[in-house]
Amino acid sequence: MNTESEGRRHIRRRLLAWAAAGAGALGVGVLILTRSFSEPPWSGSPSHPESIYLDVGSDVEEGWGHGGGPSAIPVVSPFHLDTDPMEGLLLVNFEGDPDRVYLGLEPQAFDDPIHGRGLLVIGWRVDGRVDVFHDPALRLDPETYGIAGKGLHRMEERSFAEARFELGPAGAQVDLGFQDLEGREVRLLIRESDTRPRRPFGLLAPMGSAASDPPALPLVFVHDFYFVRRAGSEVRIEIDGRPHQGDPIPLLLDGTWVHFLRYSPDPFIVTWNPAAEARPDLLDLHSGAAAGSFHAESRGVRYELSANGDFREIRRMSRREGAHQVVVEFAPAFPHLLALRDGVDVSGEFRISAHPTVGTVTGRWRVTRQDRELHLEASPSGGWTPGEAPRVARLLFRAVSVFRTWPTTYLWRGELHLAPQGQEGAVPLFFRSGWERIE
Repeated sequence: MNTESEGRRHIRRRLLAWAAAGAGALGVGVLILTRSFSEPPWSGSPSHPESIYLDVGSDVEEGWGHGGGPSAIPVVSPFHLDTDPMEGLLLVNFEGDPDRVYLGLEPQAFDDPIHGRGLLVIGWRVDGRVDVFHDPALRLDPETYGIAGKGLHRMEERSFAEARFELGPAGAQVDLGFQDLEGREVRLLIRESDTRPRRPFGLLAPMGSAASDPPALPLVFVHDFYFVRRAGSEVRIEIDGRPHQGDPIPLLLDGTWVHFLRYSPDPFIVTWNPAAEARPDLLDLHSGAAAGSFHAESRGVRYELSANGDFREIRRMSRREGAHQVVVEFAPAFPHLLALRDGVDVSGEFRISAHPTVGTVTGRWRVTRQDRELHLEASPSGGWTPGEAPRVARLLFRAVSVFRTWPTTYLWRGELHLAPQGQEGAVPLFFRSGWERIE
C-alpha cells in the first residue's frame, strides 16, 4: 500500500539534507549508515512456569477440570493472519503538483482465484481518503481498503481492458487511463528504455499515520522493489488534460538517478489480527512427529504448539500464499489461555517474518487474567529490522527512520470473556479485539 503523505515528505527532506551536506561529513555518514543491519537476538525464551496454570485437580470450580484434567480444557487462539494475493503494484506521487482531488495514484494487478484477473487504481485524495477504480471482473472486499489512509471514499467499476501494466527486470511499462468520479480523464504513462542491470531489493512498506483506528496491522512485504529511472524514461501523469509533475527524490541507484515512482512485481500483503467481535478460534490439536509437539489448522492458518507439562502453548503460527509464507513466532510460547489462574500476568516476545530479504518485525505480548476476563496486548514495539539489502537501501532505511519505526505506533488489545463458572461447556466464549495508534 501507499505511504502516507507526511512520511513521503519526510523521506524526501532527509535525502535532500544528506545531498546538501559537506563531502567529508557525507562520506563519514554514508559509511555509518550503509552498514548491515543486525537481526534482533532470538534464542527462544524458556517455558512459562507451570504455576501460571490452574491445578485442575483442585480447581474444580473452573468446570473444565471435571473429568479429563488439562486435556478437557480447550486451546483457543486470539490471533489470526490474513493474506491478500497481488501480482504487482506501482506508487505514483505528485504531492508537489497536486490535482484538486488527487495527489497520488496506485495501480495494482491481480490474477488469482480470490480476486480474479484485472487491474485497479487507487486514487489517493487530498483529504486522506482513497477512491478505488477497478475492472468489473475483479472481486473486491471494500473493507480491505480500511487500512489505506483515512479509509475508503468510493469504489467504482472502470474497464482497464486496453491497459498495459508490466513490471519486471527491464523496468516499468505502464499505459492506462480511466474516468474519475467527476468524469475527468486520468492518464498514466511510464515507458522505461534503460536496460542496464537493476538490483532490486525487498522491504516492508511504511504505513502512514492517518488511520487512528486501523482494522488490522498491515504488513506489505514488497519483493523486487525498485524505482523508475530518469534516464531513457517517458513519464506522463495527466488529469483532466493537465499534466502533473511527479515528486522528485535525490537518489542514485545502480549508478543512475531515479524518479520517486516505485514498483514491485511481487508484493505480499499480510494483515495480522483483524479487529474481531466473535468467539476465538478453537484449535483441534493433532500430535506432531516430535515428542510434546502438536499442530492445528484454523481458517487457513497453521499453528504449531508445544507441551508445557499437561498444557499446550502456541509456539508458532503461519500462513502461505502462493510462493510466500508469513510466520509469527512467540517466545516464550503463547500460553494455554483458558487454563490460566486468576490473577496471573504473563508476557513475552513475538517475531514476524516472511523472507530474509524483507526483514522482520518484533514486539511484545502480554496476558493478564482478572476474575472471568482475560486481557491481552500485543505491540510491535521493536519495529522493523531490514533484511538483506544493497548499500543504498541501507542508507535509505537508516536516514529515514519511519521505515523502521512505523510499526511501533500500533497497539493491539483484546478481551476474552470466560463463561460463568460451571457453564463453560454450554455458554460460548466472547472475544473482542482491535488496534489503535499510540503515537
